[in-house]
Amino acid sequence: MPSIIKDKKASAEQVSQVITDSIKHEILLYVGPPIRGLQRFSSFVGGYPVHFNEHLEQSPAFKKMFIQPEKLREFEQSLLDDFSVESMLYKKTKEYFSEVK
Repeated sequence: MPSIIKDKKASAEQVSQVITDSIKHEILLYVGPPIRGLQRFSSFVGGYPVHFNEHLEQSPAFKKMFIQPEKLREFEQSLLDDFSVESMLYKKTKEYFSEVK
């Protein structure tokens, strides 16, 4: 925890800044199919990879392939069921990138 928070005299602005900074550093784990320039289980600090912004906008399924690391086990279990939402999103992402040149 930053020393600024440990200080009992930290202002509301200082505390707000620490919280904002920690949100910016959120870790996302890519759990979709391997695609050109992105391997499965790659992690990203601070949000989605900017070099995939166009694809993130065009494919909602692709965007759903980025999860918080603590949800990995649940996601992997869902992939075992061919009719789960996660399996369908995974397949849609694979299909989307098979058409991208």
